[in-house]
Amino acid sequence: MKLNARWILIPTILLSLSACSDKGDERESAGDKREWSILQGIEFESRGSIPSAPELRVVEGYELLSVPNIDGSKRIWIMLRPKSPPYYKQLPDGNFMIPSSLLSDLASGHKISSTVEQALRSHVAN
Repeated sequence: MKLNARWILIPTILLSLSACSDKGDERESAGDKREWSILQGIEFESRGSIPSAPELRVVEGYELLSVPNIDGSKRIWIMLRPKSPPYYKQLPDGNFMIPSSLLSDLASGHKISSTVEQALRSHVAN
């Protein structure tokens, strides 16, 4: 049975296109997957334990901020200085508030990236 060149060429083109589309903003990079894995692990480990105030924790070299959501029903984790896009990572989704003094301390201590700082500004309690 003789293979038609088109049947070899089509899968090759499709594989090349999918490889290019995976790069995009690097959301599927090894670094991105590792960072989400860290957040998923700590979220699973601490599920059901809701802090009364913001807490900081270091996991695998990443500093994480833990805050209660607005209604106090769950804990939200935020990676303060992600190294891979997207540069703001939070798990689980939800709304929260932080004191302005905490944001100031994190920013002045260079513990957060500029992207995370901008995102957290919208969650500062007045």
